Amino acid sequence: MTNTKKLTFMLLLGLSLGLLLLSACQGPTGPTGPQGPEGSPAPIPPGVGLKSTITKVEIGADRKPIVTFTLTDEKGTPLKISDLDGYPSFTLAYIKEDPTSKLTQYVSYTVGDVKGASYTFKGAEIQPVLAEVIGRPGFDPRATTPAFPADHPAFNDLGNGTFTYIFSTVLPGDYDRNATHRVGGQFTSGSRAFVANPTLDFVPAGGAVSLTRQVVTKESCNQCHDPLSAHGGSRQDPALCVTCHTSQNIDPETGNTPEFKVMVHKIHRGINLPSVKAGEDYRIVGFRQTVFDFSKVVFPQFGGSSIGDVRNCITCHGAPPVGMTAEDYARLAPNADNYKNNPSIAACGACHENIDFATGKARYGGMRDHPGGPQANDSACKSCHTADSGKEFDASVVGAHTIPAESNQLKGLDVEIIRVTGTSPGLQPQVVFTMKDKTGKTVLPGELTSIAFNLKGPTTDYLGPATTEAADLTKVVSNGEGTYAYTLATAIPSDATGTWAIGMEVRRMDTTIIGNEGAPINVSERSYNPVAYIPVTDKIAIPRRQIVATEKCNVCHKEIAFHGGGRKNTAEYCQFCHNPANVDVPDRVPERFGGPYDVPPQSINFRLMIHRIHTGEELTRDFTIYRTRGVYNFNEVEFPGDLRNCAKCHVGTSYLLPLPETNANTLAPREFYSPLGPAASACLGCHDSQSAAAHASTMTSVFGEACAACHGQGRDFAVEKVHQR
Repeated sequence: MTNTKKLTFMLLLGLSLGLLLLSACQGPTGPTGPQGPEGSPAPIPPGVGLKSTITKVEIGADRKPIVTFTLTDEKGTPLKISDLDGYPSFTLAYIKEDPTSKLTQYVSYTVGDVKGASYTFKGAEIQPVLAEVIGRPGFDPRATTPAFPADHPAFNDLGNGTFTYIFSTVLPGDYDRNATHRVGGQFTSGSRAFVANPTLDFVPAGGAVSLTRQVVTKESCNQCHDPLSAHGGSRQDPALCVTCHTSQNIDPETGNTPEFKVMVHKIHRGINLPSVKAGEDYRIVGFRQTVFDFSKVVFPQFGGSSIGDVRNCITCHGAPPVGMTAEDYARLAPNADNYKNNPSIAACGACHENIDFATGKARYGGMRDHPGGPQANDSACKSCHTADSGKEFDASVVGAHTIPAESNQLKGLDVEIIRVTGTSPGLQPQVVFTMKDKTGKTVLPGELTSIAFNLKGPTTDYLGPATTEAADLTKVVSNGEGTYAYTLATAIPSDATGTWAIGMEVRRMDTTIIGNEGAPINVSERSYNPVAYIPVTDKIAIPRRQIVATEKCNVCHKEIAFHGGGRKNTAEYCQFCHNPANVDVPDRVPERFGGPYDVPPQSINFRLMIHRIHTGEELTRDFTIYRTRGVYNFNEVEFPGDLRNCAKCHVGTSYLLPLPETNANTLAPREFYSPLGPAASACLGCHDSQSAAAHASTMTSVFGEACAACHGQGRDFAVEKVHQR
């Protein structure tokens, strides 16, 4: 037996004996466990997880804050500071209120001086804009820092997982004892596998906190970020972030401010920032001169038919995240409506950076000046930019952020398939459906631009190219009961078996609505894509296996709207065309898009394509899709969440192996081998390297894949294990 095996055996033996002793020592007063020094109970080994709560802050005559905090694992077992990766860090700030505008901001007490340094960006060495920043916020500096885990004089163990920490920062003699203060902590364990960012709002003079500034919650951020994680993963709650990312903060290398509301708005607008469109970069230089370039960030929400629309402010502000009640959200984010109630040059100017508010002039050619003229401060913002006038496309904050595709001026278009007849092999199906506006009024065929049907099967796994049929609107028959009927020109193949599916796309004629300052806007309304499953040779229809949920896609994307806005049902409808047998068309790309291209076709099967798109910048190889309408490269997509969290998109256990035996192989001529087995087509979507493909190919025979032998549920390398977070 090797020394390592001996050590492992002894540890397991010791743990087993310890558990037996604990079981044997149970009594009326609870477990006493094995005895430690001087008869005290031996410490219980820490479990997984990390929780911390700041319970109290005291500020004595020396003006050094003393923080009392608790430390436990996820089950509530008390921890020691030595169970952490290192000593906790603390920050302290207060809320400053402008006496005129009543706008609030955090001001940090824990500050230090930072010198600028040169850095490398796009292969060039760039000198810092500022030689030094005086008083940049950070965590409380250490007066002395003994080597961990030796005792630190600033920490005091009160027992049972409770500790105090004495700040080295001395508050100013005139600090406002009646202002709302926030202390925040940074704790990690397990090499940053577990993170706790406790915060506590308090008033030094005593009494309840009345003035708050809680504009966003981590729950809102984590709808996409899963979880929000910065600075090496140790800071995951904006309640902590805002105590350092204040207006005092300047990046000396670029001169940009990392103030939270400015930085976050700029990051999320990213590629669509006016400065970026004008050819500039938006970047922040971080620790060890790491450059964070946000110039290519695309906000994942759709504004009709295009991605990157940032006008839906309530994604982050003012609307409860999925699964949270309005009451709980209001408790966590009492100031979520600040975005509309308290507009400011800093917050609004972060996205609308094309305006120099000091002069009122546009910074970039071709852009309009500020209609309100120069603004020296925030005091007059509300006079024009009220919260919500109830009107669209006006100067109110809500009105100005109206997305045309969501305008109340639109009638709405809701389509539902009621039934389908003529579903046997060789027959032409007749679809009975309803079309209504948002008031429930029936929509007439004459109001429409187009109706399209898509027939595909079998539902075990769709195969083949698109089979969309544009309906002849003159042949849409009214049944006189609020329903319509249409008989497809396309027949179900005579050799079809199993269950097939029919989906619809409906488009209303472009509607002209009144937009900004009375200017007309043409908007194309498109329906959601209803899908009906029809028995061809099955006795009853068997729907396609549900793998993802459109609702899950829309948590980040708001409303999927591909191909001009007409494809909105990713869970059921998109797979009709994005199936294992369908590929892109490099040789058919028009000349205006640089085509034709002499490269092998690539699979556009959802199993491969969606994984590739979301892996984006983490891919090791090029991933480009060639279509007749353009060329699309996805290697710069920055997924904001954790790719290991398959359940973020998938329904139930649909991502686990083995996959159904009826799943088809995927045609993928541009991959290292083709066809790909069903499991390989999914897994190689993220794991795109040659070695991964070689492994998958090795484990594939002419009669199937052996993936589940190692990666199946309960196996040593099961998907749920290797993707464990």
